[in-house]
Amino acid sequence: MLARAAADFYWMGRYLERTEHTARLLEFQLTRLVDTPADQLALGWRVVYTTLGHPVPLVPTDADEAEVFLIADAYTLAGTLVEDVTNPNSMISCWSQARENARQLRPWLPVRVWTCLNQGFMWIRDCDFARAWAEGPAELALEAIDRLHLLVGVVDAMMSRDDAWRFMELGRLVERLQHQAVLLDTWVRAGQPSDGPRLSWSDLLRVCRAYELYRRRRSIQVRRESAIGFLVRNPELPRSLRFAVHRIEQLLSGIDPRGARYPLAAPHRMAIRLAASVEMDPGDEDQTRGSELDSFSVLLRDSRQLHDLIMATYVNYPVERGLPS
Repeated sequence: MLARAAADFYWMGRYLERTEHTARLLEFQLTRLVDTPADQLALGWRVVYTTLGHPVPLVPTDADEAEVFLIADAYTLAGTLVEDVTNPNSMISCWSQARENARQLRPWLPVRVWTCLNQGFMWIRDCDFARAWAEGPAELALEAIDRLHLLVGVVDAMMSRDDAWRFMELGRLVERLQHQAVLLDTWVRAGQPSDGPRLSWSDLLRVCRAYELYRRRRSIQVRRESAIGFLVRNPELPRSLRFAVHRIEQLLSGIDPRGARYPLAAPHRMAIRLAASVEMDPGDEDQTRGSELDSFSVLLRDSRQLHDLIMATYVNYPVERGLPS
């Protein structure tokens, strides 16, 4: 397929995954507005903004002022991540970018996939954020997640498993791998021993939609090391690092079967390196906390390098070489 089309499918997958990731973080934070101490709310916003790569909002030092600010101004803090069109990583901006990529791909997309994506974009574009906030701060984020899950289901049911589908799935999984590495790194840093507030490891599992599976597979009581290891290496959990890396390896093998054989193509080598890092490094119970943080930093660095290698190998390659066949 054309490299331009491959890039559009890849970026469409990345933008859709980014939108859902933002919505899940917002849903976590906005459901805690009632009966949550100000210092916990401040820590939550700090984690949300840090994970999404935004400057951390300044909070008044006085406890009473901070509580008033964090509850009353939560509307503004959330709005920046939802409806701010000047923010390239807001939900509406990412949904718009995914729609623009899909618009370029109309000949390759089933009509129902385009319709579902377009309806989702028009919903968030025309959404009255103030009214949605009055009905329930977390409801808009939950509605966005449901619409994105519907779109993923339509894609799964309607698209053939060709390179178009593979590049879109590859974009989703690369985006997921990077976001999960940042989220785990940020949460672990926020949970370092201190006199201040800490985030709950149960909440981390809920953000990753892993809490119920953890209780079935591990224990009702959530322990730090067990939760981290579960989110890193559980092969059944769609948002574990191991699940993402394994699926990336499969998708790369489908896109470039020759690159999966010796001598390995650069993206395949990096995927194997990531798989080894996930299996051996982060989340071990006998690790020191400093080495654990280093492991997530290395995973994030390598996942970003994987993106660069995918672009260099399958999109920005020399014309005379062409895509692998």
